[in-house]
Amino acid sequence: IKLTIILLLTTILISQFFLISLAKTEVYFSFFYNSIPLALQKPEDKTININSASLEELTSILQISELLARKIIALRDKLGGFKEPQDLTQLPEITNLEWEEWKEQGIIINSE
Repeated sequence: IKLTIILLLTTILISQFFLISLAKTEVYFSFFYNSIPLALQKPEDKTININSASLEELTSILQISELLARKIIALRDKLGGFKEPQDLTQLPEITNLEWEEWKEQGIIINSE
């Protein structure tokens, strides 16, 4: 009986250790996967035209705040649409480097 209890306790301890290790591995993987720069992540299969993208598309696909997405839409409306990537850089929050990352994700201006 003592041996059975010892084996049972050992099995429980090993299984708990395994579950904790598995959970730590998942958190570790999740942290580093979400830290990969946009330029290195797999681009979307479809292209999104920034001149017709909705607020939801801008925030989810570009991974930007709703405030920045609203600024992009306001500037787009003011200019009557973006003609070239430099138009976007009128917003201080957007740089040419960011545009290059977005372009690699399939974001376009008209038929660029």
